Amino acid sequence: MLSRRTVLAGAAATLAAPLVKAATPLPEMLRIVMPFPAGGALDGLTRIFADAYQKVTGRTCIVDNRPGAATTIGAAEVSRAKPDGSVVLWTTGGHLTNGVLMKKLPYHPIEGFTPLSMVYTTYGFALLHRANGPFHSLADFIAAAKKQPGRFSYASAGNGNTTHVVGALFAKQAGIELIHVPYKGTPLTDLISGVVDVSFIAPSSVMQYIDAGKIRALAITGTQRADTLPNVPTFAELGMPDIDIPAWIGMLAPPNMSPDVLAALYAGVSKTLADPGFKARMVTFGNQVSGMPPQQFKAYLEKEFARYQRILPPLGIEMDS
Repeated sequence: MLSRRTVLAGAAATLAAPLVKAATPLPEMLRIVMPFPAGGALDGLTRIFADAYQKVTGRTCIVDNRPGAATTIGAAEVSRAKPDGSVVLWTTGGHLTNGVLMKKLPYHPIEGFTPLSMVYTTYGFALLHRANGPFHSLADFIAAAKKQPGRFSYASAGNGNTTHVVGALFAKQAGIELIHVPYKGTPLTDLISGVVDVSFIAPSSVMQYIDAGKIRALAITGTQRADTLPNVPTFAELGMPDIDIPAWIGMLAPPNMSPDVLAALYAGVSKTLADPGFKARMVTFGNQVSGMPPQQFKAYLEKEFARYQRILPPLGIEMDS
């Protein structure tokens, strides 16, 4: 007969096996490829994550800005990289819209990567207007746009960007004609000064300007009101439920990553997202920490990509590849 000690030792070894597997050694440094310019709100949030990741895992973590070509330069670099846990892509929902709107891409938006985790979500995109402008509600703006077709403009962070897609969906569903003004970066300065009439921007990027009374939110996408903007109605509440391009940040690793490396990499990300200090910083910016694991994140990406393949082509948006 086996002794109790032998049985317990065997059980402990069995339980420890998955932990040993998840602890696969990773390179000393993690490079986060950020396909947007340095200095913006998104870049700042990426660096907050990098600092927290380095603190909780002990790995050196750097942010490497690779902007250009609607984020495809940075994405392509990661898609070609070695899947050893040394590099990941930090990206947005625009990664999927690129896959539908661009005629040619050097990678598949899902199969060309190993989905790692959804990092955080925001409450959606707020339709913003300058605080001293004439529109105080969504109804005000739609009525004026119907009265003067082609008179009013909406700015986006670039042709085909999610802020462009949301604006196009809004114009289509509202039955109005708007002038699209794409920017290479944020249109916030021109929005505040009145160069452009409205823009769709995630609340987490502009709360300081809303609080300072420089811009006004007329409505917000998503299924629920933002905690940071409790008096701003959702488009769904106002009878426009199809205006929904979720605002999220996720991490993608290079393709063909082994399960062992993926598990070790996700363990560090998950530990970072659970860090109380990091979570508190995200809440301050109006973000909701997700931590969606790899398989669930992949399933989400596949579902959203299929939805975009249905709803985006009718908008007539074309992007250079």
